[in-house]
Amino acid sequence: MAKKKANEIAPVPERASRARQRQRLIDACISALHIHGPSRTTVEKVVALADMSPGIVRFYFDSKDAMLVASLAYLASEFEERVMVPVSQLKATPVKALQQLVELYLDPEIASPRKVSVWYSFWGEASSRQEYLELCGKKDEDFAALVLDLIERMIAQTGQTHLDADGVALGLIGVLEVLWQGIAFTHEAQIDRDAAKRRSIAFLRSVFPGQFAAPARVAASGNGAQAVPASVPAWAYSNSALLAVERDRLFRPSWQLVGHEADIPRVGDYLTADLAGERVLVVRTAPAKILAFRNSCRKRPHALLMERSGHLTDTIGCAAHELVYGLDGKLRTGATAGDLIPLELELPGKFILVRALAGRNAEPASTALLEIAGAPSGDWESLADLKPAGSSDLVVAADWKLMVEQWLEALPRPKGTRRAFLTPNQLLEVNASGAVVLQVVPESPGRCRIRRLDYSSARRKTPSPGEVPAWLQQDIDVAQSMQAGLAAGMDAAAESAGPISEQLQEFRAGIAVLLPLAQGA
Repeated sequence: MAKKKANEIAPVPERASRARQRQRLIDACISALHIHGPSRTTVEKVVALADMSPGIVRFYFDSKDAMLVASLAYLASEFEERVMVPVSQLKATPVKALQQLVELYLDPEIASPRKVSVWYSFWGEASSRQEYLELCGKKDEDFAALVLDLIERMIAQTGQTHLDADGVALGLIGVLEVLWQGIAFTHEAQIDRDAAKRRSIAFLRSVFPGQFAAPARVAASGNGAQAVPASVPAWAYSNSALLAVERDRLFRPSWQLVGHEADIPRVGDYLTADLAGERVLVVRTAPAKILAFRNSCRKRPHALLMERSGHLTDTIGCAAHELVYGLDGKLRTGATAGDLIPLELELPGKFILVRALAGRNAEPASTALLEIAGAPSGDWESLADLKPAGSSDLVVAADWKLMVEQWLEALPRPKGTRRAFLTPNQLLEVNASGAVVLQVVPESPGRCRIRRLDYSSARRKTPSPGEVPAWLQQDIDVAQSMQAGLAAGMDAAAESAGPISEQLQEFRAGIAVLLPLAQGA
């Protein structure tokens, strides 16, 4: 075989060597930018980090600025290849695409303190350097367009046409940007990426209920402290804007217990409930059929029925506007926008649960109970033989979240008692004689109402309105004391000292993700 000439084989290893040297300089330049920023990054500092001679820089770059731009271009290209392209390939399944987006956006290879700080340092000089502005601006525009496309697909898939796609997309970008800012000024060893991903998914889940899996359980770190200190600022316990967001994002998509089938035994019997701003009307329309509607006139937003319970003949009327609806909610007479608005209803274990808003694949009521205090998971069907034994209301001078936090602290309870929690605001306590359901409903910022529903396995005296179990009174006293402390400026009162339960941690994290929405209101 004829011997190949040297110039036929030399270019390949030579080109590879040059590419490696150029990349070595870019990597060193990124490290220098991270340490010194663009203005104080010099060729000397770069080559010192690269362990190369100053003269070699001129071989690859015309100037220091050209080297800086090449470093930013490398980061932009890396972001496109490792984040934009994989996510774009999942557009047909927007839930998976958004989950992948969060995963990749916060991946340590992309969101390292070193690289993120470079993005922000370049952005700080973008107004005076056109080439920086073009690169940073192009990345941001492309990313924003991708997120908007995915949110529009989510809205179309879930039918939530009332949502503003641009606003939701901007909210998600804002959440990710805030997390990036935190990474830029944090040592890698101190970054909890799992917590950041949970918070991002919690935002998406708050907008599209049922579409995104709940955050994974948070394990304790090796030193015994919780991995994610999910605290809530003091202002969040008395803020009207946050309360409005909570009602829309937490309460309306959640299952709320209205009563029991035995509360409405005859056709025409009804129950009403006011659940965090959603008026509910439940009617037995046939011996084996129960329906739920919004308890609101279609002409003007006032309650059609004011009593907690009662009996209807065969119609539901609004005398003020001369409207008549059938028990099935269909308009019979009168001029108005249409029929009564139906609400989703389920009957696990003969309990009546209703929710106003549900996304596709939302969790059914039968599996929505969460175990707490080390108790077995709640099972509605195991309570099917219980009968209503009375109800009462308690007014509490504390924010609803403080009451829930007391319940999720997993404090010791009497032996033989097991507990389950129905997110975001209902406690089920079961003992040998029956069960108690406690619903904490926000009345106003810093105040709430607890509706107590008693169920018994045998006939017993209905609890009097003033009868409050000692443990519940203690929880109320603590919550009211904390509310007073927060009002007095004792910010630390909102945080627990030492490790807290996983459920409480997740609850606070779910509230924390709503805070930007309230602050922007």
